Amino acid sequence: MKKSLRGKIREYIQSEEGKVSVKSPLTLGIAAGGLLLAHAIVGTPQAEAGECVKGEDECPANHTCRGPFIWNGMEEIGTCIPDC
Repeated sequence: MKKSLRGKIREYIQSEEGKVSVKSPLTLGIAAGGLLLAHAIVGTPQAEAGECVKGEDECPANHTCRGPFIWNGMEEIGTCIPDC
């Protein structure tokens, strides 16, 4: 029975329908992986700006400390974002 099932699976994958159905998820996975890689290479401006403490003036000139703020047990940490 195992050989019969393996034979049917092999036959389906080698058929035209099987080739199309196997290629679609592979193509989608490659496209999604490419987008994630591009995002990792380009990065985001917020990640480059740095962290700051809410209510303190730690950001460089022309930047403002904005949330969402995260409580670390002692103070609220935000991100320095450039002013528009």
